[in-house]
Amino acid sequence: MRALWWQGDSKTLSYAENIEEPSVQKPDDVKIKVAFSGICGSDFHFMSNEMGKFSPKQDGVVLGHEFSGTVVEVGSNVGKFKVGDHVSIDPNACCGVCSWASRQTPHFCEKNEAIGVKRNGGWAEYCVVPDSSVYQLPPEVPLDAGALSEPYSCVLRGWKMMDKLPLKSSKVLIQGAGIIGSMFACLFYVNGYNNVTISEPHEGRRKTCSALGLGYDVIHPQELGLLMSGKDADSDGFDVIYDCTGNCKAVQTLESKCRPSMHRASSVWPATIELARRGAFISMFGCCPAGEKIEVEPFQIYWKELRITGSFINPFCFEEAVNLLKDLKGKELLNLDKLGVRVFDLKEYEEALKSLKTGTAAKVMFKLQ
Repeated sequence: MRALWWQGDSKTLSYAENIEEPSVQKPDDVKIKVAFSGICGSDFHFMSNEMGKFSPKQDGVVLGHEFSGTVVEVGSNVGKFKVGDHVSIDPNACCGVCSWASRQTPHFCEKNEAIGVKRNGGWAEYCVVPDSSVYQLPPEVPLDAGALSEPYSCVLRGWKMMDKLPLKSSKVLIQGAGIIGSMFACLFYVNGYNNVTISEPHEGRRKTCSALGLGYDVIHPQELGLLMSGKDADSDGFDVIYDCTGNCKAVQTLESKCRPSMHRASSVWPATIELARRGAFISMFGCCPAGEKIEVEPFQIYWKELRITGSFINPFCFEEAVNLLKDLKGKELLNLDKLGVRVFDLKEYEEALKSLKTGTAAKVMFKLQ
């Protein structure tokens, strides 16, 4: 079968047409004919060995953990799915017996044989997965949009990390207008938030995000300084900040171009903290490379009583994400062209990766059906 093969020990990604097609081996196996499979920002980190313990299988694996497809075969114990069903795949699974499982934090399980990371995934024509990882798509959700189930499940996890939703009048800042920033923007929109600012340096991505028609301000990071000019962030800053860039250097650039009075330290995160109002919630949602460091001024965290969190993958969020896609489709917020999604053939993987790196696409998918 056709697939993209990642050889971790030599750090090479290659297109192949002679990869062995997987078959159903276990009673709970489901064989999927992959329709659409996305490239995630974390895939770049996987291929650069920047994910710490979560690095992919080194002796060869098919990457791709965001995908949808059609069921073509099921194991003898599979009762929920039948041949012909349109489905999406949750790539993560807990062993079920570790301490993380008992603490209801399955995403911390270190035996997570994640599909498209530790075992073959969706950058291929076929993939075999356990039925517990399979979710049926609503009839209203097409297969291309279904491939957004996994990233939306991660976004929902980041959303739930707020714990308590802020007031509808709250000021919200989303840093980054790639697909994740746009997804957060859509989520704030459908939940009734009007005072949202999206910061993005790439002009094309700003235009794409603006074209979603949410009515939000989509600005260059340099404009944040002007936005806060003459204001005291303690009382007039942002109540909620999501950093969706996963790029420490990008945050450092933001800091260097904000108003000089905001600088109390010469590192990467002071600007984000300085933009926050007292009592604000800050999410470092974007995946920064393992080993990179930031500096913060602890006094500001104390003084503002900030809540700063990370967000790792998607525990207990996948089914909700699939249902969310249906709602977004009904509100015309699931148009892949408007979201800046570009679709490529597997053979075009080099161009696909380049378009995502350069920002000419907000999101990239491979079409395999």
